Amino acid sequence: MTPKLTEALVINDEEESLFNEIRQNPMAFTILYRHYLPRIYRYLFFKTGNPDDAEELTSQVFLAALEAIPRYDHRGQFSTWLFSIARRKVADFYRTQYVQYPSDLSKTSSTSDPEDDPLTLVIAQDDQRELNELLSTLKDDEQELLRLRLAARLQFSEIAVLLKRSPSSVKMAYYRLLARLASKMEAQVGIKRSA
Repeated sequence: MTPKLTEALVINDEEESLFNEIRQNPMAFTILYRHYLPRIYRYLFFKTGNPDDAEELTSQVFLAALEAIPRYDHRGQFSTWLFSIARRKVADFYRTQYVQYPSDLSKTSSTSDPEDDPLTLVIAQDDQRELNELLSTLKDDEQELLRLRLAARLQFSEIAVLLKRSPSSVKMAYYRLLARLASKMEAQVGIKRSA
């Protein structure tokens, strides 16, 4: 019997029986694949800045997970195990590519409306450029924290496992980082307006 999961359902409730079924029938892995695909892809896209690379790495992550399922010991959260595979795959990717990590954490796949007022577009592009510059000044671990929380949409407890920290310290670091970014953005806007 295949556990029925909806997108809103937290997989942890039925993971153990699902893993047992996957070990017997690898096709049942599609349930986990469909549930985690958007989050893994978003995380890898924000790490690479390239949709093709993100798609390739996403495939590698799920293939590695499927191959490792027989050895997976369900003691923690599947999401943290899966994201630890994703982090290793992207590190391997950059190690073999000799490419720098993109610092543009604010990339989105959406484009601006062609009917937007030209002045509005110029202001938006200027704000985007300032945000990109500000994000590029962050340390790698701060950028990773933002990617895991905003792109991958992991909970603080999941991030804590990945970063080997306590959930409270991760949460505090995240909110302090957001406050610092907001303060710097406000200062930059204030300087621009007074000029």
